[in-house]
Amino acid sequence: MNIAYLDYPLAGGYIHNWLVAGPAATVVPDLGRFTGADYKLQIARHYHEPASGVTEPPAETQPFAAGEATLKWNYVRCRDDHYVDLSVFHHETTYLAAWAYAEVVSAAAQGEAQLRTVTCTLTTNGPADVWLNGAHVHRQEHFYHQLPKRVTFELTLQAGANTLLVRMEQVAARECPYAMALQLGTGEGLSVRLPTAIAPAERRARFERAFNAAHLRQDVFKADEPVAFYWPDGFEDRLKLTVRVQTPGREIFTEGHKTAGPGVRAEMGPAYRFPDGAYDLLLMPTPREYYVGEMKVSRGLRCWTTRGRFSEEPYGTLPERSREALVDAAQRDVNVFSEIAKMALGMWSRVRLPAIQDTIARINRRGDCSDFYLVGLLGMAYRYADNPEFPTELRQPLHDCIVNFKYWHDEPGSDAMCYTTENHSILFHTCEVLAGQLYPDEVFTNNGETGRQHRARGEARALAWLQGRAAHGFVEWDSNCYFEEDTLALTHLLSLAEDDNLAEMATVVLDKMLFTMAVNSFRGVFGSTHGRTYTPHIKSAYNEATSGMSRLLWGMGVFNSHILATVSLACSEYTLSPLLTQIATDRPEELWSRERHTGDPADWRNSGSHAAEVNKVTYRTPDAMLCSAQDWHAGEPGYQQHIWQATLGPEAVVFVTHPTCASEDGSHRPNFWHGNATLPRVAQWKDVLVAVHRLPDDDWMGFTHAFFPAHAFDEYLVTPRWAFARRGDGYIALAAAGGLEWMTDGDNAYRELRSHAAHNVWLCHLGRRSLDGSFEEFQQKSQALPVEFGDLSVRLRSLRGDELAFGWEGPLLLNGVEQPITGFGHYESPYCTMESGADHMDIQYGETIMRLQFGGE
Repeated sequence: MNIAYLDYPLAGGYIHNWLVAGPAATVVPDLGRFTGADYKLQIARHYHEPASGVTEPPAETQPFAAGEATLKWNYVRCRDDHYVDLSVFHHETTYLAAWAYAEVVSAAAQGEAQLRTVTCTLTTNGPADVWLNGAHVHRQEHFYHQLPKRVTFELTLQAGANTLLVRMEQVAARECPYAMALQLGTGEGLSVRLPTAIAPAERRARFERAFNAAHLRQDVFKADEPVAFYWPDGFEDRLKLTVRVQTPGREIFTEGHKTAGPGVRAEMGPAYRFPDGAYDLLLMPTPREYYVGEMKVSRGLRCWTTRGRFSEEPYGTLPERSREALVDAAQRDVNVFSEIAKMALGMWSRVRLPAIQDTIARINRRGDCSDFYLVGLLGMAYRYADNPEFPTELRQPLHDCIVNFKYWHDEPGSDAMCYTTENHSILFHTCEVLAGQLYPDEVFTNNGETGRQHRARGEARALAWLQGRAAHGFVEWDSNCYFEEDTLALTHLLSLAEDDNLAEMATVVLDKMLFTMAVNSFRGVFGSTHGRTYTPHIKSAYNEATSGMSRLLWGMGVFNSHILATVSLACSEYTLSPLLTQIATDRPEELWSRERHTGDPADWRNSGSHAAEVNKVTYRTPDAMLCSAQDWHAGEPGYQQHIWQATLGPEAVVFVTHPTCASEDGSHRPNFWHGNATLPRVAQWKDVLVAVHRLPDDDWMGFTHAFFPAHAFDEYLVTPRWAFARRGDGYIALAAAGGLEWMTDGDNAYRELRSHAAHNVWLCHLGRRSLDGSFEEFQQKSQALPVEFGDLSVRLRSLRGDELAFGWEGPLLLNGVEQPITGFGHYESPYCTMESGADHMDIQYGETIMRLQFGGE
């Protein structure tokens, strides 16, 4: 085997080019052996081996035996965050180990010392070991779930090449951030070389440069839009390569040859050629004979496709859309709810038994999110088990799954299920109620209690949850991912709970939740601030979990792979009030709405949570919407909260965040787009918003950034000071005290604006043709506005002539008068005025009033 070497510089002292093997994954049996808060450390120590396990010199594409697993050394190039990022989600508790290898070349001039000591910083989420030139030189043993910990130590490098091996460990239980970065001082006089079995090395390097230069300019491709990617004008090569369109699970849909070159636009066909979902455009070398095994010098560009079109205008009737939702879900085959949709439509011959059996097996293993799918199976048992066409081979496994399940965290058994977040709580309680009703006299094996006992406990817990959300709102306010699961639970309770009070309260809370969606949506886009979200949900409403709900309920939105709520709504006995439809489709010239959500103060799950209260505002016109959470825990670490957003259309959305890493993987919370490493201080007055950011001195990424998708706008303009965009008759102007850098390469090319300043102020202003004239006039007026940025503050005059002042400290001043940004009523809008804790809620549209009674009377 011939070995060649690839040479790379360090980036700010960080090694950015590695050979990586793994992770090797071991599902932890007998989890009950490891107890207490440090159970992950116990697991890591149980599986830890003193030796590195690497017995042969690593080289790219070569195999590596890790215990019983055969791994391969793959090339990894770090992104802007310097991480080797192996983050993953495991539904069962799993021990992970991976190895990263590089050769550090230390240049020593003639007469200089042949040894040099370098101060290193190793940053990891979990334990790690370091070997230098075959000798073990460092171990760190910690677990930091989201933000990795930095540990400093010293390495003594010899002149020339030094072999460096890092073994990184993790214990996954649901989401698992799994990253490593290694900084070698300033990097001066150091470089990296990597051994490769791919020859010739220079041709391999050409492919790597071509792959790294390629980029997408949008995240979602719709209907007849071509799935396209680009090379920049300044790319200095021409090279034929292979491009494959495949799912994240590596199901291949098409493959073709493209030629990389300056300014090249490459297409892979229209979006409708591919089933809806996520895809990787995998760039690989050509010809195929050049591969060594499955060549890993490649790059995947993640995108989504959809055959549907987003409806921004209401259409059809509710029964028509309900059937449309079921037909759409039945065609997707994404999970067990596709099979439920088939049963509801009477399509028994198309029901996939393996999909249901796999779901039962997953629930029996008590994998995370089992509560989601057990609700569906319980609904299936209630509605269809007596149908003569129901598969007989499912009856006993379904029964056993229900009576053997663990219905709350205080029952016996260890597992990786999440119980006490807001959405999971009501799902577990719903499961317990429905299971207890179904088998009242049977003994449930996990805790030895009867179904009747489970039902009683589930009803009490579910009713307490419902009354808390009815009177006080949601801790995970306006969550465009978790409202889907809340709807799943509520529709099953209101349809199948035998206790009338419980069923009625489920209906009331669903009415209230849908009212909140209706007020805080723009033409089917739930563009509100969110107490919890994920990156795909905020970058495009085509991927939002509530878009299908919105389309089903009031005819605006799009059906997508998030089918739990749409199938549950379509199968349920829920009756949507016409008043809620009127509010959702209303187009007032100006809507100014304020809300305060606290969750239930008596709920122990909320104690110590800084999510316990939010004051939020929404400003909406027929052309755009601006929403924000006011002064929400500024300066504290964030998580998955989405603090503000401007919405002009399904994909024409703008928001600013402070990222923790370059990854958009959902295991990072926060990540590149969802959440904030450090929360900003935000205030909004109608169509003007100010977000003040104060980053720590040692901030990992060193910038805040705006999502600004050029492809979604009819027109846009970016300058070093201002960014402007138009969609239809709606306008947006965005500025940052630290200036704007328009990103035209990388994973978010033509969708990202960065501002590099530790102390920074972002300013957002909405406009309209009816008020501001043409788009050019809007730009001119905005740039002429007097705006005075301070270190952590701003004074400005808005397009409406108002004088505004706001900063890291102090009030929001409007024309010199302090404006409240907290302490709102539960709802303050033209449709509803209500204080938190009230026993009822009146919703009004025109002369029609709907009262929601929270007392259950």
